[in-house]
Amino acid sequence: MTTTATQPSPRRRLMGLALLALAPCLATPALAQDKYPSRPIKVIVPFPAGTAPDVMARFWAERLSKAVGQGVIVDNRPGASTIVGTQQFVAAPADGYTFLYTASGTISINPYVYKKLPYQVGDLVPVIQTLSIPLVITVANSSPFKTLPDLIKEAKDKPGKVSYASYGVATAPHVSMAHFANSANVAMNHVPYKDGGLNDIVGGTVDTAFSPIADVLQFIRTGRVRALAVSSRQRLESLPQVPTVAETFPGFEGDSWHGIFALKGTPQAAIDMVAAASQKIVASDEYKKYLGSMGLVPIGGTPEAFASVLQVDGKRWVNVIKGNNITLD
Repeated sequence: MTTTATQPSPRRRLMGLALLALAPCLATPALAQDKYPSRPIKVIVPFPAGTAPDVMARFWAERLSKAVGQGVIVDNRPGASTIVGTQQFVAAPADGYTFLYTASGTISINPYVYKKLPYQVGDLVPVIQTLSIPLVITVANSSPFKTLPDLIKEAKDKPGKVSYASYGVATAPHVSMAHFANSANVAMNHVPYKDGGLNDIVGGTVDTAFSPIADVLQFIRTGRVRALAVSSRQRLESLPQVPTVAETFPGFEGDSWHGIFALKGTPQAAIDMVAAASQKIVASDEYKKYLGSMGLVPIGGTPEAFASVLQVDGKRWVNVIKGNNITLD
């Protein structure tokens, strides 16, 4: 039996052609949804504008924008030791369009000095560690302490009399100096300042401080303060003549860091793209030169490498914080 195909009417042929012509347009939204990123990315910085984390976040964001072909908007949300901004971050959708650029206190200190936080460490997925911030033990240029052993001897001979400045209770300079005092088995007098107290160190009002290198590098180079030791595991290119604390107390490390986080549940493809683009930024000569001018150290690496750093960091600081009864509640 022969079957004859029925020819479509002219009207049906026209409708078919119209639908065929529309097919690419109808498929576009689905394709756009699959492409990442298809709209601007927001990065929350839980620090005020003009501070070091904000400056570094903007440097990174500008280059990430060029790498992914979308705008990267920096949203400053300062307050309560980074808690305000981090709370805003965890409240955002986990869709790959919101990231957090923060410093070590958010992950490595806050969970141990506050009894209750509006976020869990597990909510924050490490993407990349952008840099390390060495801290420097400094004294006034007129100080009688010429070396780290001089400072330790004075602290042993006069318990509680040697004073040190910091940016406040539970800040990285505070817990790092507490870590040093524990290592040296000495008691020291903590004097918190809103601005870190650098002017009082220069003037000799306060004996010493464990300050972020970016704050004190120019003071060291111009002879206003004397550097006794650095917190990093190895000597720094920016201060090659200054010994590490680890040369006196093996195993000591007290650097702070900056890093980028995604929200738990963020699509892995989004994390991978931002991590890969960020690694290229961190590995660039431009980034290294920019950080080098401030004594900062570019790090980079994989999300897994950053997660390992966070584990070690957390164990170190929880012991120091609990051992010294440091609390903000």
